[in-house]
This record gives sequence, structure tokens and C-alpha cells, in this order.
Amino acid sequence: MQWLNFFPNVLRRVRHLPLWGLGLTLMTAALPLWGRAQSEPQSTLFLPITYGAPPARVLIAAAHIDSAISGEPDEAILLWNVGQDSQALAGWQLETKTRAAAFPITSTLQIAPGQRLWCTGEAAAFRQSFGEEPACEWASDSDPAVLNLTNKLQLTNTRGWIALKNADGKVVDVLRYGDEEQTVDGWTGAPVQPYTRGDVSAAGQVLERKRDPVSGLPVDHDVATDWASDLTDAAWGRRVRMPGWLGWDDATLALPTLANAYATTTVAVGPEGLYAPLAAAFNTAAGSIDLSIYTFEHPQMTAVLVNALGRGVQVRMLLEASPPGGIDDLQRWCLAQLAAAGADIRYLAARDEAPTGYRPRYRFTHAKYGIIDGQRVLLGTENFTTDSMPIPARKPVGGRRGFYLLTDAPPVVQTLQQLFAADWQPERFLDLRPFELTHAKYGGPPDDFVMPEPTQWFVDESPFGEAITAASAGRFAVISAPENALRPDAGIWALIDQANAGDEIDLTQLYEHKYWGDSTSNPIADPNPRLAALIEAARRGARVYLLLDAFFDDSDGLRSNRATVEYITAVASAEGLDLAARLGNPARGGIHAKVVLLRLAGQPWSAVGSLNGGEISHKMNREVVLLTDQPHVYERLFEVFVHDWKVSE
Repeated sequence: MQWLNFFPNVLRRVRHLPLWGLGLTLMTAALPLWGRAQSEPQSTLFLPITYGAPPARVLIAAAHIDSAISGEPDEAILLWNVGQDSQALAGWQLETKTRAAAFPITSTLQIAPGQRLWCTGEAAAFRQSFGEEPACEWASDSDPAVLNLTNKLQLTNTRGWIALKNADGKVVDVLRYGDEEQTVDGWTGAPVQPYTRGDVSAAGQVLERKRDPVSGLPVDHDVATDWASDLTDAAWGRRVRMPGWLGWDDATLALPTLANAYATTTVAVGPEGLYAPLAAAFNTAAGSIDLSIYTFEHPQMTAVLVNALGRGVQVRMLLEASPPGGIDDLQRWCLAQLAAAGADIRYLAARDEAPTGYRPRYRFTHAKYGIIDGQRVLLGTENFTTDSMPIPARKPVGGRRGFYLLTDAPPVVQTLQQLFAADWQPERFLDLRPFELTHAKYGGPPDDFVMPEPTQWFVDESPFGEAITAASAGRFAVISAPENALRPDAGIWALIDQANAGDEIDLTQLYEHKYWGDSTSNPIADPNPRLAALIEAARRGARVYLLLDAFFDDSDGLRSNRATVEYITAVASAEGLDLAARLGNPARGGIHAKVVLLRLAGQPWSAVGSLNGGEISHKMNREVVLLTDQPHVYERLFEVFVHDWKVSE
């Protein structure tokens, strides 16, 4: 419950969620984190809680119906016990329109309170898609250690229903989906539809229930609005779930991690000040370097890592196979040097390059973080390129505006280790392709490759070349997409919801879309929830400024940064708000940063990471953000923001 400290805002968004039993009086000001200052008057709120839950209540919590794999062997149904007692499943049935499969009456399988378990077509295929262990299978005996149901199920892709029945034949729960016209006992109203707006297709999705933000358990009203694809719910609906993602419960990052720590944190600013501190960090590695990064096109940083490999340091690198424009020959050259020195390099396969019928887990692996010796991390906004991390051969230094934080905060290290371990499973996930020198796509450069000269970005000044380092107690949160970046009750959004008169919010972003959904939509039909929350903060009296990139921007696009600036300017003018947006290019090579700064009742917060202001970034990419309240981090980032704001339009 540590995220739900400002309950009035949370209740506004979750009042429709079912919570059993009596109410509980909560003193919001007494809660330790994310709430208002302790000196403010206490407020009392009566919030329903999961007190008096039924003894046993097993739900169909998710269903993978329209698999992308030929033959669909990884079709699956997730059962979740939201009650207080264990439930034996012997004699229970899963039923569809045409078939039923039963748990053998001799089975000893039970589902404990709060436990979830998967039943699937074939256990082996399911493991490769989901990265989890199934409890039962129905299509074939692909694993003798997994319980076989008594018959084969058939889940029809575009329409149908699934019923869960107990040993007495009574319907316990139902999912009705797609274009199904047949009514079914236990279901009311329209069927569930997958979320398919914008660049999102139905194929391969997992239908999942919304979850109670307090208990974390699935909710159940026997209606379509219980499900996370719900178009009527901009806060907790409009979600996408794909196989292989984390985020089912707190243990798998359904909530951002949040912890206190005493830590040393370095703030490095690009372009002028990124290369030296990152290279120095790699030079201190004694045992291991794990990197999850979008692209790697940096000859000098390649030499640093080759040197580390020569010292016996293990280097693993996870990269995106489908960046815009494809894999650059310079990256091929860099990776060839690293692979020859012993680095283990994997690509998240392109959608058309994965094994037949298999889809990569993420649209893009866009994170930018590294773990050194399991003790320190670096996390930022920039790709490893000479535009973002130029060697300061001449001064002043121009290029991409971006940032990295380097910290030894244990909770941050532990969470990034958990993310990397989940994403790096080449023995399980088929979407990881190794670097192979002779491979046409995942290999080295052509024989006639010539090392390009780095671009020179001419600027009048580059005042942020010195990295700032300090140690202090602080609060740290790791926010990750697709697991938890969309939660309105946690992380950046929870803080934005607390902003009022006298508070300040500043964003420096590569882009912040005016709206999500289809390209021809609008902010009313398909709001960008973060932008909407920022506007609401301004309406409550906060000062809100957005600095957006001018260099890469498609100025004529309906969702361009210029369109966002014009929209923000119009809203601010019409309502008299302290709300403003500008286009900028302070270091000549573009703003590539993704930074949110907040000062709430005098308390500073800084969020730095890879998360852009678009729908795919939040819903389908691998993205990571570090949020902290260490004062020196905010002070440095705010100093850069003030400078860049002044030199922008």
C-alpha cells in the first residue's frame, strides 16, 4: 500500500473497482511516502478494503486466446484465487462453446489464497512464450511433470466464451469475448474486446482483468469493464498485455519498486559530460557489466569495454534489432570487436525476424541502463552514440541533450538486476538472437566498411561538462514499461496528481504526444494521460513547463511536438494557466532527453530514463525510469532545464 498515500486522488480513479466488506478510516497525512507534508492538516477518508473476502473465489483472470504461433500451442487461461481459503481443483472444468476439459478427479492440485496458475495447450510452448511455469496442459502431454486435463480445449480467436465450473458443475466464473452473440450465464452486457487503437493489433494479446490497486487481486463484476482493455476507462483501462511480460503482481513489478537508501549518485549531462563518467564507471568493473540498450555505435566506448573483457570482466549486451533505419554498419563494427573479445551479445528480434509465428515480447527494447559488478548502475536517456556521448576533442561540445544517473542505491541495483534477468533468457525466449559475425542482419559490417567521422555540432557554449556527485539519504523508485509505467496511483503520475498552487513541474522530452490512439484522433477521444494530468495540475495552480525537441520533430504531424506546443499554448491562454511549452535544440543535435522534474511543497523529485511521451512507449516497449528525491540530482537537472528553456523559442 505504500504508493496509495494520497488517497483522495486515487479514490477518484478507482471508485468503480469492487472491494469487499467494511470501510477503513485512513489518515492520509500519516502515511510515510508520496503523501502531503506531515505539517498539513490530516484528512479522513473512508475507503472500502478487502475485509471479509469469500472463503474461496477462483476467477478467470486472463486468457491468451489469439496466439501468434502457428497451431496456437501456447493458448492459455490464468486462474487466480481471490478468496481466503485454498481450493482443490479436482473435478473442476474449463468449458468453451464446443469443448470442455476437466481437472482429473484424482488430481491433488490446489490453488492457494492469492495464488495464480496457468493452464495451457502445451507446457513447452507456453514456457517459451510466457517465461513462466504452467500448472496444467490440455492439448498434448508435452511435459510429464505437468498435469494433463481430461480433454482438449479449443479457444476460437474472434469470438467465444470460457466458463470455469466447480466439481458440482456450477459456473464459478465466465469470460465472454470478441464478437460473441450467444448469451451465457454469469455474464452481463457486451463481451470483452482487445485494445486495438493506434499501432496495436489484437493478434497475440492476452486479455487480462484490472486489479484492485490496494489488494492487487483481480476485480470481478462479470462485465467487460472489469477487463484492462476497457475503452471507457482512461485511467485503468486501454491496456495491452502480451506474453512474456512481468507485472502480474508486486513480486513481478506490478508496482514500481520504492525504497529508502543512502546512496552516492552522479548526474551526468550530455552531450558535453556523458562520455567521461560512463567510461570511468566501466573502467572500474571487476566482474561483470550487463547492458540493456537500444543501440551501440561508439568506437571509443567499444575500446573501453574490450579493455574490460581483457581484464576478465563478463560483458552481456541486449540490443534492439529494429531501430529506425535498421542496424547501422558502425554498430556492426563495434559489436564485432566486442564479440571477438568475448562479449555475449543478443538482439531482441525484429517482428519479421523471429522464428515462424513467434512474436518478440516488446515492440522495442528501448531501455538504456547498465549494471556493474551487481553493485552500481547507470540509467539514462541516451543511446551509445558519438552524437550523445562525444569525445571532447574540441570545446565547446555540441550534440544531443541527454542525461545519465549513476548510483549505488541497493534497491535500484536489485530491481534492474530483476529486469535484466527476466529479459535475458536466451535458453527460454525465442526472440533473442545472438550476434553472429557472418549473419546478414545480426552480424558484422560489410568488407568495405569505412569508419565514419563523427558529426561536429557547433555551439557557443557547453557549460555542463562536469558531472555532479553527492551522497545522501533518498527515496528511489524504478518505473518500468510495460509493467507499471501506466499506473495512475504510482510513480510520476501519483506525484503529478499531488501538484497544487505553488508547486512546479518541468519536463524535457524528445516528444510528448498531444493525444494517443489513432493518428487522426484527438485529446478528447484518446487522451495522452500524462499530458492530461499535467494540464490538470496547472488547473489546480501548479506551474507547468514542457520543453520539447525541435530537431527531430515532424512539424506538420498531427501529433508532432509543434502540435503539442500549440495545444498547450491554446489551453493556457484560454484558461489563464501558468502552463507553457516550447520547442528547443539547446546543444544543436536535438533534445533526446526524457526527464520529469517536480517540486511539491518544496520537496524535489527527479525522473530520468528512456520513457517517451507516446502510447507505444508506455504500453508495449521495454522502458526504464529512475525516480529519486535526492536534492543534488534535482538541482543539477533544474539548472540545465532553466538554461535550455532560456535559449529555446
